[in-house]
Amino acid sequence: MTRILMFLCALAITVAAPAYAQNIPATRTEKDSQSSPDTTPMLMLSRGTPTHPEKVILTWHKMVRQTPDFLLWAKKSPYLRKANAIDHDMIVNRESNRLQQDWNELDTSQLLNIQTVIHLNNYSTLQEQLIVGEFTSKTFFSFMMYDENIAVVPHDIARFNKIKITNAQMNDMLKKAGSGQIMAELLLKPIEADAKTPFVHGRMSYWLVLGQVMEIRFWSKSDGKDELLWMQRDPSYKPREDKSLLDLKSGAVLP
Repeated sequence: MTRILMFLCALAITVAAPAYAQNIPATRTEKDSQSSPDTTPMLMLSRGTPTHPEKVILTWHKMVRQTPDFLLWAKKSPYLRKANAIDHDMIVNRESNRLQQDWNELDTSQLLNIQTVIHLNNYSTLQEQLIVGEFTSKTFFSFMMYDENIAVVPHDIARFNKIKITNAQMNDMLKKAGSGQIMAELLLKPIEADAKTPFVHGRMSYWLVLGQVMEIRFWSKSDGKDELLWMQRDPSYKPREDKSLLDLKSGAVLP
């Protein structure tokens, strides 16, 4: 709870960031405690699917132990907008049952996948350093559904505000990006949620979820395909997918 209150103070004047559901050269943030292991099969990585706002809101509810009113949510389902009136009751019943099942099966330790556009136009050739203006101590990502608003705060994201990248690597990144902007993909582990003090920004109130950055990736599109430009991973994050891919690459027999 202390960390949530600290972020409430830090976010008091911020602007919300909108949320979107070969080996890469070694680069480092200003604090280089995190690095991508050399064994990571980065060539085999693919860009994930952004977490849906509904799952974010369900995650907050489960973390604070507040069971939603699934029938009320179902009556606000976007599926009702284009449906014929005669089908409304069936849709409401179906959605209520689905939401209940999703709630029962939800694992709040699952990572949230948040994707947002970042710009590459603030690079120092003398310091060989990229400044990512979108990543500061005031950054948060907003999710809205069923008349509820959740702000996901990436803990310590400001350490990715300054990233050491050589001139050659930066030129290569800009060439592959084809423009001055790329997509950043953040994998966040929910670690804390607050149901006592909403964060107010403008005229909107948000309930907060604090997430630890487990992995961050920069992507560009080349010939319509995602291309991984840069990544860093928390040493504690060891996804099972990596072992499977490494086994597959080495020809090991999978169970």
